[in-house]
Amino acid sequence: MTDHRKPLSPPPEVETDEFSVEMIRGWIAERGLCCNLNLGHWHRHSNVDERQAWGVLLADLCRQIATELQDVTQDDPSESLRILVEALLSELGRDGAPQTDEDSEQRDPQAGGDSPAGSDAPQRQ
Repeated sequence: MTDHRKPLSPPPEVETDEFSVEMIRGWIAERGLCCNLNLGHWHRHSNVDERQAWGVLLADLCRQIATELQDVTQDDPSESLRILVEALLSELGRDGAPQTDEDSEQRDPQAGGDSPAGSDAPQRQ
């Protein structure tokens, strides 16, 4: 069996910026997102609201994904960003409410939900 895991190296900017800090490390494992988060960084080191800061980080991450996808898929970054935002809103629920067990059952791939069954995309657990 081919090992499809691809270790990622830190970006070159990390080596040159003495104030760089790792905020998230993530994997897809056992059909879901598994990650370690540096929660509390902004709370401990600044007056910034931690929730707001994570929102900005996620927005920056979406922009970077959309931009870098162009090299892989040749898709327009603006269109990719639009699709990413739609997917985020759909996954979060339009009101941003936390997921319930009922939501998970409705999206269960074995039950015919709309999650990408069998893909490498994270699945709700």
